[in-house]
Amino acid sequence: MVTRTLAPFDPEVVRPWELGAGPRGVLLLHGFAGTPPELRRLGEHLAAHGWRCRAPALAGHGTSPEDHERATYRDWLASARGALALLMAECDEVAVAGQSMGGAVALHLAATEPRIRAVAGLATPLAVNDRRLRFIPVLKHLRRWHFPDGAIDLADPGAVEELHSYGRRSTRSLHELMRLLALLRRELPMVRQPVLLLHGAGDRTVDPINLEALARGLVCSAEVETVLLPRSGHAISVDVERDEVNARVLAWFDRHVPAAAGVTPPAARAEGGPSPRR
Repeated sequence: MVTRTLAPFDPEVVRPWELGAGPRGVLLLHGFAGTPPELRRLGEHLAAHGWRCRAPALAGHGTSPEDHERATYRDWLASARGALALLMAECDEVAVAGQSMGGAVALHLAATEPRIRAVAGLATPLAVNDRRLRFIPVLKHLRRWHFPDGAIDLADPGAVEELHSYGRRSTRSLHELMRLLALLRRELPMVRQPVLLLHGAGDRTVDPINLEALARGLVCSAEVETVLLPRSGHAISVDVERDEVNARVLAWFDRHVPAAAGVTPPAARAEGGPSPRR
């Protein structure tokens, strides 16, 4: 499997998953045109340390480019809120983490749901620097599909096998992404939770300048920590510094959402797609 494909997805590979048990929960949100498996490694690590993890598929994702085209950014947010509601019904405390667009959705949830205790954003965009996207409101009426090039910015080329993404994206969906980021820029001062931001220095999809731009915008956050990973590309959850990503996210969540005294982490319980570890 390559990072972007024109072939239909295997539904068993890309379906949502759950891991772990216990009173503390984490919602893990994938990126634009992506799928839940991209955050499976992080979920395994958190679940092994006592966290209940849920990774939904956002509306229009993990099925077909046509489904993606029909979904709006409001649909993406609604599906994330639905998964969050389920997790909050199961857990006493919740945190959220997201990669790329999933990080933007995670920050939106934090801005609008005060019961979220902490946030981790991986390669999160605040703006997309491709100047061509300035014309997307018009372009979407002239050209239906965008075909990304096959360039891979991962330092670990083998990690691409853990990424499953549409090789054909509608220009309408790109416009919805721009609308989501515009909403995030308005909402950023509403985020009060502690936020951890991680970004790969070699990211060619979301410019690393977004890291400090986000930090500057989080003016009401209880605490903001930024980490630039020198060897990683965009999908830092699977790239060469993934173990550091896992450790930092776990430490952040444990620090801001500590386990109750005397609670022993339960054995991880896996549901959903297969583990990426081979």
